[in-house]
Amino acid sequence: MNNEIIVHASEFQNEAEFIDIEVKKNISGKLDAYIKKQSKEWDTIRTEISLKRDKAGITGKLEVSFPGHSYRSSRDNYAKLDDLVNHLFVHIKEQMAK
Repeated sequence: MNNEIIVHASEFQNEAEFIDIEVKKNISGKLDAYIKKQSKEWDTIRTEISLKRDKAGITGKLEVSFPGHSYRSSRDNYAKLDDLVNHLFVHIKEQMAK
């Protein structure tokens, strides 16, 4: 299994390493078992996250896709970056569990 992680977060240059760590931790912790059940060993797992900051808070979108499957989640107005990233992955996990 090959993981491809794409981060769109130009407003979070200082947090880039933190975002990368959180994404990898959530993939291996929350989604790994579901991905293994639904994908082939040679599939590329693409994880794309987009984050934006505005006056109301932090908004994020997450897409996890691999051949035959695509899962999306979005959340608005979070105060803490780690909470947002974790909640995006929780909602993807719930979709994969169905």
